[in-house]
Amino acid sequence: MSTSAQYVLLQYGSDPLNFQFEDSEDRLAFTACKVVQVPNLVVQLSRQDEWALQHPDIIGPRNAYFYFGPSNSPGQVAYGNGERVAMSYYLRKKKDASNSRYFFAQNGRELKWKSISSQKMEVSISRLFIHHCLARQNLMLVSQCTFSFQLCDSRSVYAIWEKAPPGSEHDAEVTISHIGLTFVTEVLTTLTLNLAAKRMDFW
Repeated sequence: MSTSAQYVLLQYGSDPLNFQFEDSEDRLAFTACKVVQVPNLVVQLSRQDEWALQHPDIIGPRNAYFYFGPSNSPGQVAYGNGERVAMSYYLRKKKDASNSRYFFAQNGRELKWKSISSQKMEVSISRLFIHHCLARQNLMLVSQCTFSFQLCDSRSVYAIWEKAPPGSEHDAEVTISHIGLTFVTEVLTTLTLNLAAKRMDFW
């Protein structure tokens, strides 16, 4: 498949810690749910095997866990049974007023989620995908959307998250580049964390 290919997952559920993503053929791709709530909240993000089998280039962990602190304060994140890492590691900012949150992916590459309006998110990759991102951003501005994100590094955009238009059956959608799809669990784990941090006021 061409590296310029793009994949869209539709998000059902507006709670950043309780939702599911489906592809265009209604296959369940990912779920996020609260598996423990007392004494502290634990959320599990799970990649679905049936969907993943359609995309043999996917590598990396199947699950991620979010361990929140008391009163839903920032806690830790773990992939599968791996080591827990502080949420702050995935929410680093380089300037006080920055709209970007930096982290290192498991392959060592530094990426950032950038808040590009008040309804959308992306990760960078090919020129074609960047042009797509810019077009989507312009549409968001025209429709006066209020929240969006993008995932990128210094050269490429890997994913875009944006709220769905009013009246849509789904609540949001994420468009992922072919390279972004290879580490899709990391893409959606860090997206979920950024959305939760926004909602819980520790972004």
